[in-house]
Amino acid sequence: MKTYGLIVCDASPLITLAKAQALDVLLRQPWPIRIPDAVYREAANEAHEDGVGIAKWVAAHDDRVQLTPTEAGIEQDILLRSGAKARNAGENAALEVINRFLEKTPDLRAILLYEDDDVRRLPVIDRAEIMTTGSFLFALERAGLIQSVDRILDEAANAGRNVEGQRGERSEDSVRDLVDELRRHRG
Repeated sequence: MKTYGLIVCDASPLITLAKAQALDVLLRQPWPIRIPDAVYREAANEAHEDGVGIAKWVAAHDDRVQLTPTEAGIEQDILLRSGAKARNAGENAALEVINRFLEKTPDLRAILLYEDDDVRRLPVIDRAEIMTTGSFLFALERAGLIQSVDRILDEAANAGRNVEGQRGERSEDSVRDLVDELRRHRG
């Protein structure tokens, strides 16, 4: 049996859920949520209404959602200040957070939520599930923690988000394991 202990978010899932007015679904699972600093910088961009909403949501739920400083985030900040573009900073920061967690908790697994294809090219991490927003929502639905994946994705699409990639591909093994774990925690 796989036992999870942490959810790490990339920027795209946060943006999709913000567009759907559904960030709170992340709180329906029992584990802490970590947002790496580089990911937060991208997702909570105050130039966008969704970014402001993400920043407010993170601040309102600081008991469950924590911003995590990373070396990748520090490098990103230096590059941005010098006018250079920081490539893959969010993905590198997410890997850093997951690796730290796994080193400290050898009996637990982590989940990385993503949507961008860049994340699929990350080195495979033992004891970490790399799961799309759609797959994560599907697991929540199957565990009885949300009513409808489609409703959330429809809301995001109506707000201008391209979610078609979130409706299809789902790894049944990781979804099944996550559903079992969610049901177990739910009682």
